[in-house]
This record gives sequence, structure tokens and C-alpha cells, in this order.
Amino acid sequence: MGDDRDIEPIAGPESRARTHLANERTFLAWFRAAVALVALGLAAAQFLSRGVVPGVPLTRFIDIAFVAGGVFAVLAGARRYYRAARQIEEARFQPATYSIAIMTVLLVLIAALAIAFIVLLRR
Repeated sequence: MGDDRDIEPIAGPESRARTHLANERTFLAWFRAAVALVALGLAAAQFLSRGVVPGVPLTRFIDIAFVAGGVFAVLAGARRYYRAARQIEEARFQPATYSIAIMTVLLVLIAALAIAFIVLLRR
């Protein structure tokens, strides 16, 4: 009854492998978001009207914001992936905090710019 040899480890190799695979899937979600933001920036640069507000480079700013958001997303995702992989191996995983908050704020700001742009186009 008090023999510790009968107790199986909580996190075996299969569990660790599943955790690493989940980490990879999470990185791929960050990667897809980054690709979508870059693609939106390129599409905006190609198709949006240039002279919405005379003298204000709003379109260029939106284009750059989308692409910069995509760059940030892939860098944040890669950083998060490598950090999580190290933490998984050391059995001390900590959930994301700053990268999630920054991406949320960034997307809200980009969406606000997009809404402003749409309103200006409808005038």
C-alpha cells in the first residue's frame, strides 16, 4: 500500500507529446492570423481608394497597420511557442498574458481605423 513503485507518473511521454502538439497548433493559429493580417494589408494597398481624406494618408496607414500587425502576430506567436516548449519540458508551464493583451489592443485599434475608413468612404 505504501509502495511508490506502483504509482504511475502523472505526465508520461504520450502526455508530453500531446502537450507539444497542442503548442504547435497554437503557434499555427498565430501564424494563420499573421498571414491574414498581411494579406489584408496587401489587399487594402491594392484596392482601397487613395484620396478619402485629402492630405491624410489614411489608406497607407491602414495598409501598414495590417502588415505590421501580421509581423507582430507571427513574432509573438513564435516567442510564445518557444517559451511554452521550454516550459513544457521543465514542467512549469505559464499561460500567456502580455502577448494576448497586446494582440487584442492591436486588433481593436486596427478595427477602429477600418471603421473610420468605411465611414469616410460612405460620405
